Amino acid sequence: MSAAIDIEEATADDAPALADIHLAARAEATPRLARAHTDDETRNWFAGAVGDRPSAWWVARQNGLVVGYMLIDGECLDHLYVRPDSQRRGVGSALLMKARSLSPRRIALATFERNARARGFYEKHGFRLVRRTAGENEEGEPDVRYLWEAPR
Repeated sequence: MSAAIDIEEATADDAPALADIHLAARAEATPRLARAHTDDETRNWFAGAVGDRPSAWWVARQNGLVVGYMLIDGECLDHLYVRPDSQRRGVGSALLMKARSLSPRRIALATFERNARARGFYEKHGFRLVRRTAGENEEGEPDVRYLWEAPR
């Protein structure tokens, strides 16, 4: 039996764990992705950004350890990452449930087109593909835009 997953508002103290999860999950899911930033630049960005928008950054904890995180701002889910060794254990689903409680009518997001695991996850959770782009992101990587809307 796995430990309970607690979803809590992130604090600035969580920033290093979020940066580590972000880097590890991206490396695992898209190893050949062009990198717009170095690891140190990514860590510095998280250090400044996480405490900046209270109630937008959320962490998933198991046994006190941060195992996933998300950034949701209104109806936009901008980040949802889970530690590679914690994936497929309900962490992403727990974060997505929290996102739906914060934005109960609709959620929009983008993910890299080549990230088949993320695309499958979102589609399994009722998101539908609404648009493809040629790479409107820092990496210049083709992505897909998804939308979830609550049933009427």
